[in-house]
This record gives sequence, C-alpha cells and structure tokens, in this order.
Amino acid sequence: MHVLIIYESIYGERIYNHICAQAPKDWEVFTWKPPLIPEVVVDDPEIYLPEEMPSVDLILHLAESPQAAQLIPEIVEQTGAKGVVVSIDYTEWVPQGLRNQLKRELNKMGVEAVFSEPLCSLDVDHAGFGGANQAYSSKVISQFARHFGRPELRVTVNENGMIDQVEVLRGAPCGSTQYTAGRIKGRAADDIIPSAGLMCLHYPCLASMKLEQKEGGIDTIMHSAGKVFNESLGRALGNDNAGQKPVDELKADDEFRVE
Repeated sequence: MHVLIIYESIYGERIYNHICAQAPKDWEVFTWKPPLIPEVVVDDPEIYLPEEMPSVDLILHLAESPQAAQLIPEIVEQTGAKGVVVSIDYTEWVPQGLRNQLKRELNKMGVEAVFSEPLCSLDVDHAGFGGANQAYSSKVISQFARHFGRPELRVTVNENGMIDQVEVLRGAPCGSTQYTAGRIKGRAADDIIPSAGLMCLHYPCLASMKLEQKEGGIDTIMHSAGKVFNESLGRALGNDNAGQKPVDELKADDEFRVE
C-alpha cells in the first residue's frame, strides 16, 4: 500500500512517525508539506503543488488550514489516490461546509473521503463517535483502518482482578493506544474506566479542547477521543457501555494538546 501523508507541524509529524514505525513492511509512506497559502479561497490549487507527486493508493490529510484542505482534489488528481482520510481533530482546519464541498468534488472523481472526528475513531467501515458516525465503503480506507484507527485491545485480568496484560491489536494513528495500554497494566479492572480515557488524553491527545455542539450536547473532540479509548477498553473487558461514561474531570481550560 502506498500512502501520502500531508502535514505541516508537530501535530502531523507525530502521527507520521508513529505510522512509519508501525506500518506493515510492504507499505510505502510519502509525505508532503503544503506551503503557506495567503488566499482564503484557492482558485488555482495547482500553483501550490510540486510538479510531480508520487502515485499512491491513499491520502491521509493532517494539514492545519482550510486552504491546505482545498488542495485535496488536485492532489488526488495528481497522485491517482483511490481514497482520502481527513483528520478532524480541530474543526477550524476543515469546517463542515468545506467537508461537504470536498465530498462532492471527490465523489465526482469516483473517490471516497472519510472525515474522521476524531482521527482515532476511524474503523473498517465507518468513522466518528456517538451519533456522528459516517459510514463508508472504500476498500483502500478500510485497508488502512485495519492497522490504524479505533483502538482494539486484548486484555488479560488475573485472579486478583488486576490488569495483567494488554495487547494492542490496532492502535490510534497518533500512538496514544500503546502509551495508555502500558499505563493501565497492574491496575484494577473494575474501576479502570473512565480514568483510562484520561490517561489517553495525557499522552498528550492531539485533538482540540474547544467546546463545540455535538450530537450529545456540548463537548470537545478531545473528550470524544478519551471516550473512544474507554469504549474500546470496555469491549475488551466485556463491558460494551463503558464508552458512555464521562472522561474524568477535564475542564475546557486544561491544555493537553501539543502546539
């Protein structure tokens, strides 16, 4: 599989580094950093792209501006990508109106795009958390999501009710799953949720702490990421409702996101 990762700063760089470290050996991962784009509406995207781009199967968009996101259709045209995953860890980078526009343009090109909010909610046939799930059918995106996305764990609990082993079958693209799996070992299984989700956020989570209107009320993308981990851990422990518990006592002015 050939993947092009578009990123601009430490946010995308950490995800890129983790994917390179964990990807199957036969994958080839390319990167491209978009230039600063001064115009609000990008009428001629080709002027901001290099003369040649690699031929790839999938684009993982981690850039941090609406202008960079507007380049996606032209990048798809140049690379021949068959699927696009756009990380929504910060809403302002790809607002809802722009998502709709990109989806329309890419659909006309026969290419499916998934806007994963948060990125770690990506699964093999859908993305999103709670009532915001987005179903998809792209085989290329599904192939990527079998390796990186919504955490999938295998947990062993000993006779004393303590977590003895945690095997990461699939981890979040940023690496937070492996980090949190190491921290919950040796803790009591009965009360590890919801505090495990908070540990995940202390990685630190790369998603936004901005309060926004979500399906279930006012929440943040970062909180959703913590709930995604709790939900996955709950399934591994046989508690399918664990992800609905609130993530411990984070406040909107707490700052865990890497700048």
